Amino acid sequence: MKFAYTKFPSRDPQRPWFSRPIISVVLTHRESTSVIALVDSGADRSLFDVQVGKDIGLNVESGKIEYFGGIGEGRVTAFVHKVRLQVEDIEKIVEIPIGFTENLGVSGIVGQEGFFDAFRIKFEKDHDSFEIIPSKK
Repeated sequence: MKFAYTKFPSRDPQRPWFSRPIISVVLTHRESTSVIALVDSGADRSLFDVQVGKDIGLNVESGKIEYFGGIGEGRVTAFVHKVRLQVEDIEKIVEIPIGFTENLGVSGIVGQEGFFDAFRIKFEKDHDSFEIIPSKK
C-alpha cells in the first residue's frame, strides 16, 4: 500500500516545511489503540510513548528494561513488551518487541526489528510517497 509523506512546518518560519513517513498503526494487548508512528529505518526497534502501553492494558513497568541511544540527548530507558501491531488498511498483524518510554517526544516510531522483517518498505522521497507491503515471512 502506498502512503504519502506527511508535511510538517519547520520551527524556523524562514525554512521550508519538511516531510516524514508517518503511518497509523493499531497496537493490541488486552485493549487496542490507534497511534500515529514514524517509519524509521534508522531505529533498531520500535518505540512508543508509555501512555500508549497503558492504553492497551500493559503493566508497562513489568517489561524488560532496555536503553536506547540516538534519541534526543543521550539515552532513554524503555520497557520492552511483545505487542501485536497492525498497519491500518493492511490486513497483516505482527507480534513484535516494542519499547515504551516516557522520553520519546512523539507518539511512536516503528523500527527495524520485527516491523521491517514483516514488511517490505520502499521509500520514494522524490515522489513524496512510500510503500509498505507485507512480506511472505
